[in-house]
Amino acid sequence: MSPLAKEQLDEIHRHAVEEYPFECCGIVIGKVGQNDQDILFRCTNIQNKLHEKDPETFVRDARTAYNIDPMELMKILKEVESKQLPIKVFYHSHPEHDAYFSEEDSRMALFDGEPNYPEASYLVVSVYDKKIRDQAMFNWNPEAKTFDRAPG
Repeated sequence: MSPLAKEQLDEIHRHAVEEYPFECCGIVIGKVGQNDQDILFRCTNIQNKLHEKDPETFVRDARTAYNIDPMELMKILKEVESKQLPIKVFYHSHPEHDAYFSEEDSRMALFDGEPNYPEASYLVVSVYDKKIRDQAMFNWNPEAKTFDRAPG
């Protein structure tokens, strides 16, 4: 069962298509098992700016990577705190690639081998030629120390 309501998934799919051929990214905050209080935040992918400014550090552009604008992330974290709603799902798209949790995705979600947000799920949406092809949800597996594809 998806932790997101159909309306949220539809909005994420729209976001992925609108940002194509670049990766979209966003965050959903809310209580696991409930969808009535969820708030979806479309985030700005600043990867192209970072790549343009420092291509040696930021080798990839926004066609194959994302980086959430830090100011937006701070605002979302303030909402998390003020509304007492945890981060439920991080999402991003893979333009012209399948819905898998890449090494880069894992690297971005971890700090010192542990997840930054162990309770959060990670949704990857596959977009080919401005059409949603697939999606997959991933969750942290503390025993295997990896992100596993959620059933469904």
